[in-house]
Amino acid sequence: MVEKIMNDQHTALCKASIRIIKENQADSGAYIASPNFRVYNYSWFRDGAFIADAMSEYDENKSALDFHLWATRIILEREEKIASLIRRAKQGEEISPDEHLHCRYTTNGDESEEIWTNLQLDGFGTWIWSLDKYLQRGNQLPVATYRAVESLVGYLSSFWKIESYDWWEESFGHQHVANLGSIAAGLEGCSTWESLSDGSKKQAAQTAIEIKVLICERGLVDGRLAKWIDGTELDASLLALIAPFHLFNGTGSVSRKTVAAVMSELGTFGTYRHKDDDYFGGGRWLLLSCFLGLCLVSMDEKEKASEILNWVARHANDDLELPEQLEEPLLHPEMRAEWIERWGPPALPLLWSHAMYLSLYSAIQKG
Repeated sequence: MVEKIMNDQHTALCKASIRIIKENQADSGAYIASPNFRVYNYSWFRDGAFIADAMSEYDENKSALDFHLWATRIILEREEKIASLIRRAKQGEEISPDEHLHCRYTTNGDESEEIWTNLQLDGFGTWIWSLDKYLQRGNQLPVATYRAVESLVGYLSSFWKIESYDWWEESFGHQHVANLGSIAAGLEGCSTWESLSDGSKKQAAQTAIEIKVLICERGLVDGRLAKWIDGTELDASLLALIAPFHLFNGTGSVSRKTVAAVMSELGTFGTYRHKDDDYFGGGRWLLLSCFLGLCLVSMDEKEKASEILNWVARHANDDLELPEQLEEPLLHPEMRAEWIERWGPPALPLLWSHAMYLSLYSAIQKG
């Protein structure tokens, strides 16, 4: 099986993916989400964390570290703001969504002046998770990064319960399970770091436990993960809790039922975000199929994961670029023209797509 996927096409696409990511990493260390899509000319903590993880998996550790240092600077520059937000919350003061840390930044580390759905805490948890993976590979981090993580542990532990936007920057007004899982994965990962204070490690571990208990008690429906707490909807972002976060065992009932539901309702070869998706008409996302493939690897279904990997590779264009989503079939084709008129054609290439392809390819090789 491994031999089937180690062909010239995958070798070329892996090399191209690494090249495309490096070419679109700013001197500051920030990864631009997509160079050819105006509203993606920024760097997200969420996307960047997954990209940095993929790069360090391929021994591109300087690239990963440069991103981590960029993220570190952003958090440390807002240390006082974070401390103030925590104090205000403890005093019972109401905090508006716009006052929280933003989810995306310019390559220089500034907030965008453009109106955006910025309240998304999952990216900070995902970043800490990627730092943990970076350390597990034998790499080192500077003292400044541990200081930034200490600040985020307090921030995430104080605000993980608040309602926010989901991974897709939609659906405000819920506790999104994928967001909660991203935070839990990061806090659980850093809870054993020797370089953190005992207080931060204890706070991180306790918060991660509280989040996982909430998900198990109120974030399941019919035995599978639900899009938000006390909800019934399905969202492909939930796959991350199974892999690569491994908050749920791949062979467990919750994992198997969640994966089966996603494959049945949202697709295997090209996976929709959710059934109500009308973004650019609601296309199938390659990176979500890669998340599905990672889950299948964790279930020891590597043949199916390899089929997904091959399918993703076939959708690279002549320049070996992977898009964000496919043009057809669409859930809401009547909406595509409206989005194109607003922002232009969808993102191509999308660095996150290349990162998840790299991660799936490596996972299949390693089993």
